[in-house]
Amino acid sequence: MSAPLLAVDDLVIEFDTQAGRRRVVDGVSFGVAEGEVLGILGESGSGKTMSTLAVLGLVAGNPGVMGGSIKVFDDGQPRELLEGLGRVIKRRGDKPARKNDRRWQRLVFRRMKPLWGRVMTAVFQNPRHSLDPLMTVGAQVEESVRLAEPALSKAEVGARAVDWLARVQMTDPSRVHGSYAHELSGGMCQRAMIAVALARRPRLLIADEPTTGLDTTVRAEIVALFKELLADRGRSMLYISHDIREVLYLADRVIVMRHGRIVEEATAADLKAGVGRRDPYTASLLAAAELPVGQQGAA
Repeated sequence: MSAPLLAVDDLVIEFDTQAGRRRVVDGVSFGVAEGEVLGILGESGSGKTMSTLAVLGLVAGNPGVMGGSIKVFDDGQPRELLEGLGRVIKRRGDKPARKNDRRWQRLVFRRMKPLWGRVMTAVFQNPRHSLDPLMTVGAQVEESVRLAEPALSKAEVGARAVDWLARVQMTDPSRVHGSYAHELSGGMCQRAMIAVALARRPRLLIADEPTTGLDTTVRAEIVALFKELLADRGRSMLYISHDIREVLYLADRVIVMRHGRIVEEATAADLKAGVGRRDPYTASLLAAAELPVGQQGAA
């Protein structure tokens, strides 16, 4: 059995709304092993993105993250990313608990800074917002290469950056190296963002709806690219999507979320084959995609 890389246990995230406090992630638990691809499937508002943002230390706000455990195994040693959370949460009588968010964000930044890029990194759904508009694509890939391989010379860093752009199947990597984000199509920007992320050589890649907003052909190309890159390097990955076909194509295991909770966990092979009992929501997703449903659980 592969060694664990990430373990999330009983995660709770809350936000205050006009209608009162809302729990957007309610006791979510999952794990990722070395070399494994975990797919997180769910509709908008299911809590899938918020859960993964918590793993990255990117959930701000009072209350925000209010409970649970997130462990990242760095060189086999567990690091608790939510250590000290209870010390910044104040409970007063019957009133909803409050958190000192500024203090918490300082703790999170110090804890996450050595992990961002090296242990985990992310590709989000709008690459134009993730790429720096004032830097060439090549300069941004070079920055990742330099952090991953500080002993390389300037010329070697530049050559390695062009090589990464070629690996993500840019048609003219040398030209793209000198281009800015606004000069590229949406699909090319997403490929560039994948190159920036992977050039840092992370152990865990988090891809959050990376094909949203792309046309059908480009979406298929990006998903196939992930499949190829994962097979080549044996990386671990969290792939978050509302598209069940994408998730089943890439993932080893799948969790299905709805209303802030996990309603199903199964291997991708079992879901594809229609093996086992299915939650009604999962069954509806499989049926809509014209895939085998299997037995349906209680409504």
